[in-house]
Amino acid sequence: MESKSILEKYPYLTKEYLEGILRSDQCESSITVKDFEVVPALGKGENYSSDILRVKVNYVTGSSNHRTQSYIVKSSLASEGMAEMLEEYDVFHREIGVYKNVMPKVEQLLASIGYTKKLAPQAHAIVSTNPKHFVFEDLSLQGYRSADRKQGLSYHQLEMVLEKVAKFHAATAFLFEQDEEIMKDHNYRNINEEVPHFYPLFQNSMVACAEQARKWPTTAKAIADKLFKLEQTVIPKGCQVYTRDNTTFNVLNHGDLWVNNVMYKNDLRGNPVDCTLMDYAVGFFGSPAIDLSYLLFTSSSDDVTTEQFDLLLQYYHAELVDCLAKLGYSKKLPSLLDIQVEMLRKGFVGIMFVTFLIPLRLIEDTASADLGHLLGSSAEAVDFRRRMFSHPKYQGRMEYLLQYFDRKGYLD
Repeated sequence: MESKSILEKYPYLTKEYLEGILRSDQCESSITVKDFEVVPALGKGENYSSDILRVKVNYVTGSSNHRTQSYIVKSSLASEGMAEMLEEYDVFHREIGVYKNVMPKVEQLLASIGYTKKLAPQAHAIVSTNPKHFVFEDLSLQGYRSADRKQGLSYHQLEMVLEKVAKFHAATAFLFEQDEEIMKDHNYRNINEEVPHFYPLFQNSMVACAEQARKWPTTAKAIADKLFKLEQTVIPKGCQVYTRDNTTFNVLNHGDLWVNNVMYKNDLRGNPVDCTLMDYAVGFFGSPAIDLSYLLFTSSSDDVTTEQFDLLLQYYHAELVDCLAKLGYSKKLPSLLDIQVEMLRKGFVGIMFVTFLIPLRLIEDTASADLGHLLGSSAEAVDFRRRMFSHPKYQGRMEYLLQYFDRKGYLD
């Protein structure tokens, strides 16, 4: 994509606009932007709900020092069809709610108990008028890098994510206890009866997975048959997952907690020492099992076992209740059994997303990866799904997970 075409798509990115961002960021009023470059920050197939850009700025300070800075811009999609579809899901409205109302309070609460690790990138600008967009700090300048989507997350990497998630969940539960109005932007059910646009995504993926499972010699025929039947019930089951039970423990879920939305900072030996979460666009106030099943099922590397899922849930629970207690949460603390029960009640969300997110993790042909090919029924879309779901590495992990799902009763 040429820079000129990018600037034509995003006319708000001007020298004057970027000078305002820099002056606020650097606390210096005499900054002058000399020139800037805009490039895609992610490859095609890495993000589906927004355009992610990297803006590299050359500027001069009042003392004539020449400097450079870069920012990440997250902008509403320039393509009209998909943008209009996503508008009904309020993705920007919800993320704006997180950054303006929730995250500042979460960070303040956690800092009050001595926890100051980064949960999300800093937003330098939040614009709620069209074109809706954020200007974020560029975390690559601090050494953060995207996780390896093909490899998935190791046990240790998952632990690091769950530490952050537990703190975020605990703080949002505490905030809700103090003032329920703070979650007013996050009652929208990500799968519901009123907005059917993405129904085919789940139905097509369930069938495509079933067709592959039928070919796998070590997968019981009964499991493949159950997957075919799930095409008819996947949407009602999904609606149930996103129906909040106010008698149980609820939190603000990240909502799209998978490998593509995690960045890690490594030490000199290449070992991860910190992580942060990206893209809070589909947050939902409900069962914590939504985030937990989504993460564990879609993003764990092949060597993470189902037994280790239980150890990771135990780790999450310990971090969660420790944080809740330190914050002074006055309601009954959820037990580990409560979390496990929630996983049984809401774990189906993991199946809905694992069927297509694992093949998306593995896909080589990212140039053809778009939601249209997952939603559509054209010959091109069907061929894309056939190639995506027949990836040789898909079978190994999915067979393992399907047997686990069947033992848990998720497929019935």
